[in-house]
Amino acid sequence: MRISSISDEDIQLLKAIKPFMSSKSKGLLDIFITIINIFKPESPEQTLNIEALTEFLTLLHESFETQKLATSNKDSIEEIKKENGKAPSENVKDIENLLNTLAKEKSDKE
Repeated sequence: MRISSISDEDIQLLKAIKPFMSSKSKGLLDIFITIINIFKPESPEQTLNIEALTEFLTLLHESFETQKLATSNKDSIEEIKKENGKAPSENVKDIENLLNTLAKEKSDKE
């Protein structure tokens, strides 16, 4: 039983323009093609393509893991800001200013 009316040629066209897309668009295209493939079973007796469904669930899981990691990294940066009272980039600026001051003092003495 074939539910979608999108031909294999249409899918090939989508895959052909993929290299010219942004990374986010590529990810969306992968998900879209995978969803289409779910409803294109390999045999007429099947209603769903189990392999495509498995691939789709894997893509979703990876997406959730990435979001979890990004949230964790953001929380870690917030913790560092709270502990130090400054953002990491501000600490780098302080160190740079200190090194510039020391270099200036050294050159003034010479």
